[in-house]
Amino acid sequence: MLGIIELGIQYRTWRSKAAKGKKSPRSAPSTPLAKMAKQLNEESISLESVMAEFKLSNTTLRRMMSHMSDNMDRGLESGLERSTIAMLPSFVPELPNGKERGKFVAMDLGGTNLRVMLMELEPGEPMRTKQFNTRMPNAAMHGTGEKLFDYIAKALCDFLIERELAEECLPVGFTFSYPCDQTGLRSATLLRWTKGVTATGCVGEDVVQLLEDAIKRDGRVKVNIVALINDTVGTMVAAAYEAGGHCDIGVIIGTGTNASYMESSKKIVHGLANATEEYNHKTMIIDTEWGGFGDNGEADYIFTRYDKIVDSKSDHPGVNSLDKLIAGMCMGELVRLVLERLCENKVLFNGIGSKMLRTRNTFPTKYISEILHDDCGVYSNTRQIMDELGIEGATFSDMLLLREVCVVVSRRSANLAAAAIACVLNRVRRPSMLVAIDGSTYKYHPFFNHWVCEKIRELLDPGLDFKIVQTGDGSGRGAALIAAIVSRVKREEEKRLRDLEIQRQKAAEAEEKRLLEIEAEKEEAEERARKISEMMRYQIERGAEESHQRFDQ
Repeated sequence: MLGIIELGIQYRTWRSKAAKGKKSPRSAPSTPLAKMAKQLNEESISLESVMAEFKLSNTTLRRMMSHMSDNMDRGLESGLERSTIAMLPSFVPELPNGKERGKFVAMDLGGTNLRVMLMELEPGEPMRTKQFNTRMPNAAMHGTGEKLFDYIAKALCDFLIERELAEECLPVGFTFSYPCDQTGLRSATLLRWTKGVTATGCVGEDVVQLLEDAIKRDGRVKVNIVALINDTVGTMVAAAYEAGGHCDIGVIIGTGTNASYMESSKKIVHGLANATEEYNHKTMIIDTEWGGFGDNGEADYIFTRYDKIVDSKSDHPGVNSLDKLIAGMCMGELVRLVLERLCENKVLFNGIGSKMLRTRNTFPTKYISEILHDDCGVYSNTRQIMDELGIEGATFSDMLLLREVCVVVSRRSANLAAAAIACVLNRVRRPSMLVAIDGSTYKYHPFFNHWVCEKIRELLDPGLDFKIVQTGDGSGRGAALIAAIVSRVKREEEKRLRDLEIQRQKAAEAEEKRLLEIEAEKEEAEERARKISEMMRYQIERGAEESHQRFDQ
């Protein structure tokens, strides 16, 4: 394909040089971003130069993996004080083992949507679910926190009352996809709102307490909020349930990216030091929050000039660096910047392009998947997208080049995702490991799964193997399953304590019996000693009497 594209590029370059005229002078750029843009405009560019910027060698990827692993260690030890990877505790001690049973509720609040789910579990039988979805009204999202949580509580109460479960006191798992400082399984302080929510009076408050207060104000149902989770942990748990209780890593690659895995409790120094409840389990699922890797500049070597422009114009520059490199949030804008640059250099669209192509955020990431889904030679999706962008007169070579840019940018994303996953797999170090992945970017891109698998195999330590499964609904099924796990662990702990109490009682009874036996043996011995003493005294007295009688005679 590149040979055909290069012929088109060479022709375009020759024609643009022939037609090039004088340019009007411009004032000097006044900001670093303007200087970067001026530098981009002054440099000639080709498809090969773009590919070179986005191509990462395995040596570079292994360097990134080493830096990530170091950040993970420091995150476990000290949190964000010494690391850009937070390594947050989830307080979820186990994966499902198939013994979960009963009815459980999941609540999923993320972005503008709220979902309530009822899950019924019985060992050896398929799970049964019923759910209700609603869009959060603006009055709730942008009003007071009390209004927001009252709306959530009302949705929960309506759902349970409709199913005649108001008095069941069912366990609830609450997926809350906003930044929190979690200090217990059911205790987390909201750090800030994201995803367009601005409800007042919530930041700095315990999220579970806010929900419980709202349910109490409603007063129509009895429930027990047993866990607050994020969707990455839920993804890992949901996949483990489907795989018979085994999953080593849960990964999200959608608008953002994140991962979770099971860690030894002994290593979770920072998270457990700040816990508000005692944690007596040997392991815990860790929410890595690896999207922040690179926020301190430790990964500048994997940033292209296009990444830096996207970051500088984002809502939060310098934050969530790996998110912007891997996930779908910025992938489309990266492609647009490259296309705009190629167009300015008359490599693409005869240098004309369109106003929309030169406008920020007009090339959504879904365009990449749609273009790469095109059948070779037809390119119906590509033609439609160019129409939507207002691009006219595009040639066949333009379409090939557009497709190739989408390949180069998204493959870089897949390679970085693979390196991050391989980094965690090398830490887990089981001979055969299972990776569960969810997220729209991974799901809808036609080649992402293949590229990720291929690159992980190149980066994984010798002797280790893995399998990737695509899963879904970690925020829903995962939350309900965690509620089920918590309930099972609680039952098992209660049974363990009952068994210990029975053992203690039996031991006490045995000890009491032993002491009674000892006391009886002691009394028996004393009685024997008394009788022997009396016998000896009798014999002495008898002997003395006989001696006295002989003396009298």
